Amino acid sequence: MIRVVSGFALFLIVLVAGFLASCASFSPPILPSSLPETPALTPTGDDALRRALAAYDIRPLEPLPDIDPDKIELGRMLFFDKELGGNRDTSCATCHHPDYAGGDGIPLSVGTGGLGLGPERLRGAMRPLVPRNAPELFNRGQVEWRTMFWDSRVEGDSETGFTMPAEFEGDLPDGLENVVAAQALFPITSGAEMRGGRGDVDVFGRDNELGRRAGDDLAGVWQDLMLRMTAIPEYRAMFAAVYPDVATEDLSIVHAVNAIAAFEIAGFTFLDSPWDRYLRGDDGALSEQAKQGALLFYGKAGCVGCHNGKLLTDQQHHNIAAPQIGPGKGREAPYTDLGRFRETADPADRYAFRTPPLRNVTLTGPWLHDGAYDSLEAVIRHHLDPQAALAAYDQSHLPPHVQSDSRWSEAVAAEMIETLDPLVAALPDLSDEEVMALLAFLDALTDPAAADLSHLLPDRVPSGLPVPDRIEGPTAFANVTAQAGIAAPHFDGYQVMGQAWADVDLDGWLDLYLTDGGGPNRLYRNNGDGSFDLSPVADQVALPDHRSSGAVFADYDNDGWADLYVVGRGPNVLFHNDGGAGFSDVTGAAGVGDAGVGKTASWGDYDGDGFLDLFVANWACSPGCPHPLEGDKDRLFHNNGDGTFTDVTLLLGPHTRGASFVAAFTDYDNDGDADIYLVLDEFITPIGNKLWRNDGPGCGGWCFEMVAAEAGADASVMGMGLSVDDFDADGDFDFYFAEAGEMTLLRNDGEGHFESVASEAGVALDDSTIGWGSISLDYDNDGYRDIYQALMLWNDRTSPYNPLFHNNGDGTFTNLDFASGAADPGPSIGVAYADYDNDGWVDFVLGNYHRSYQLYHNEALAAGDNHWLTLKLVGGGPVNRDAVGAKAFVTTGDGRTQVQEVRCGLAMGSGNALALYFGLGPESGAQVEIRWPDGTSQALGFLAADQAYEIRYDAPPVMSKRSETSP
Repeated sequence: MIRVVSGFALFLIVLVAGFLASCASFSPPILPSSLPETPALTPTGDDALRRALAAYDIRPLEPLPDIDPDKIELGRMLFFDKELGGNRDTSCATCHHPDYAGGDGIPLSVGTGGLGLGPERLRGAMRPLVPRNAPELFNRGQVEWRTMFWDSRVEGDSETGFTMPAEFEGDLPDGLENVVAAQALFPITSGAEMRGGRGDVDVFGRDNELGRRAGDDLAGVWQDLMLRMTAIPEYRAMFAAVYPDVATEDLSIVHAVNAIAAFEIAGFTFLDSPWDRYLRGDDGALSEQAKQGALLFYGKAGCVGCHNGKLLTDQQHHNIAAPQIGPGKGREAPYTDLGRFRETADPADRYAFRTPPLRNVTLTGPWLHDGAYDSLEAVIRHHLDPQAALAAYDQSHLPPHVQSDSRWSEAVAAEMIETLDPLVAALPDLSDEEVMALLAFLDALTDPAAADLSHLLPDRVPSGLPVPDRIEGPTAFANVTAQAGIAAPHFDGYQVMGQAWADVDLDGWLDLYLTDGGGPNRLYRNNGDGSFDLSPVADQVALPDHRSSGAVFADYDNDGWADLYVVGRGPNVLFHNDGGAGFSDVTGAAGVGDAGVGKTASWGDYDGDGFLDLFVANWACSPGCPHPLEGDKDRLFHNNGDGTFTDVTLLLGPHTRGASFVAAFTDYDNDGDADIYLVLDEFITPIGNKLWRNDGPGCGGWCFEMVAAEAGADASVMGMGLSVDDFDADGDFDFYFAEAGEMTLLRNDGEGHFESVASEAGVALDDSTIGWGSISLDYDNDGYRDIYQALMLWNDRTSPYNPLFHNNGDGTFTNLDFASGAADPGPSIGVAYADYDNDGWVDFVLGNYHRSYQLYHNEALAAGDNHWLTLKLVGGGPVNRDAVGAKAFVTTGDGRTQVQEVRCGLAMGSGNALALYFGLGPESGAQVEIRWPDGTSQALGFLAADQAYEIRYDAPPVMSKRSETSP
């Protein structure tokens, strides 16, 4: 049997002397009839404070009786073991982790399907948030404790019994030793927290038998969990050591939760805060400011009205008009939490929540039942004037995925104020000095030993599942969203998210534009140090009332500044970059305000006149929308070179109506001009992806021939994303596209024909997924093009995490899984790449639908010695300024030649950076040749590795300066 490590055992022996199976009956704390005034502190001010404490019968916390060490250790293993989660991806510690003082450090917990730990934890695809903040676990073994959860839906003691939450029928099982054990019965049965849902599969791809159970089949879930535990030999031995008189087949969930409770009580009991030392007679344990705060707490400020007793909670329920965030638990309406009312149906309990204890409170943020505040000072000031605080509440500090899952209701706010608890309504005004004194007192409630709970963490658990929720070991990418300052929620949309990169101010650093279908969109300025701030001109391109979807930057007028085109549910918007001074809406003058259901815009110079033309992929609309059910018509706009465009869609023939997601201008047949490949949904007629071969001038303007069928590229799929690249390194461009079901990889045979090879290549996935946006990149700079795929949910099953497919160089790929560091749980839709920090290693931004945007930084440099080459091509004369359509051929000393093509607007809804990023493996440089869209070639000779070069049309290469770029 695995026992507690010696340091942990010593800690417990010193901390506790044992534990009684039965708790004494709870008696409310004694409150005097009136609150004493707070005298100004003098050298004898301790007398005044001690008189106040005597009036309230305030005493220090008491040591606990002995607890069986074997029982504690069994509970510790169960607490940290993901075997208790239906999908084997979540443990009790996921939301109650020692690193976060027994909580998780976030407003609303992220349960099963999530990835990561604490503030870095990402919400799973299509998974609900846990609607309330995870309570801390401190000192729950004190005899006064008898209520659990924010609404006290489980309360009682071992003598009188425990309540069953109102949503369930029947009684709790016999034998529960305390209210902590009774509480532990329920997170394991919650679909959002640990159990999962019908159709879920676990981390091994096996069926989740717990998820098959009905939501109210508590006994069935408990039975299934015990079958899991007792199937593990190490657990059988541990249970036998703790319960020697109970046969394995007679073990029940009660034995498990009693052990979990023993661990929680032993591990999270702390008795030596400055306040406890003061209560034991040490006048020097508190600072003078903390003493002043204590006098306020037990006097003028009135805090003791609710926060009384040794644990500083009356365990009663009060409506303090706490801001409502997240999905809520109200039965009457979503995004509303009615608090205790759910249990009692008493109107007086609407919006009332249990008074939280204040022991170690400085460690347990964010605070309130939904984690609405991230500072204790804000919590105090809310109490002093709830109406003003509620009116002024700002959600901007919340994680973006919480913001996007919150709906503010003025009616709810008004009702909360109208029914405000009288104890809160009567609180007095306090000066700033008095608020600081209260904070000093709250700080004195923290036991210094509680700040480091790392001794509670086991190295392993009996199931063999990983203990950490964090990804361990080196990874290819790291999520740096918070560090970078990206806080962009996504509230609404129609299954497209726009993320676009460009250096809009020409300072040498790529900036980032992100759309939100519910508005406003955000333009972030790259500070050049890995961080971003909202651009000074962000408001000019915010489009708060535009139902934006895709976005892409392109220099349509060849003035050297990146312009911006935003697609949406019409009309689309074209912003002209006014020389870095801001943006102007020129949609009307340009004539590109297409009013279709736009998904993605792509730019390419199909006629070689030196100006970028525009293809808009329009989707379909559901019944009831003012658009034809056969899909909106795609649009091809010819750039006239004078700031205006002409609709030339007729050049494409009768093939432009369908449910289009993304198009690419690309020279698939290597004849030197821009062809067009279009990915469509199959449920709108006509079905099948489209491939227009560019046959040059004629045909009433320009000739495009539909060759999808004869080329083998007319896949009839529910297609979404698209990546075009030379995946097999044979000198031509292959098509990889995502769909509902297996992904598709079409290999170009060099003769204008395609063969489907996804299964053989190892990138097909399975029919339980929906693929959306994708990117091709060489993340490890080994010279082979890899694939990152954004995934969602399909057929009511849990999608696997977003895969990063490593190109093995032999026509096959390997999914790096969690080793990628970017196995985001989604639900992901858009993705766009860029080397935003100019280190030669390609990063990307990911759009999670109805959640937020995530920024992933490439960490592969730390794990390898490969070299790189970045080429920024700049057109001139007959070549468009962005050099779209140009190709770079890079030949290394090992004889391998790589080819890339400059494309603009290829990814679904997204705009990748226009630079070409080449991995060179161990090579110190490469021979480089550029083939421009006008047919000319430019041999540049040998370029040294690990440098970024700017290559202008008909000019020698120049090493790029990161802080100095000119039009």
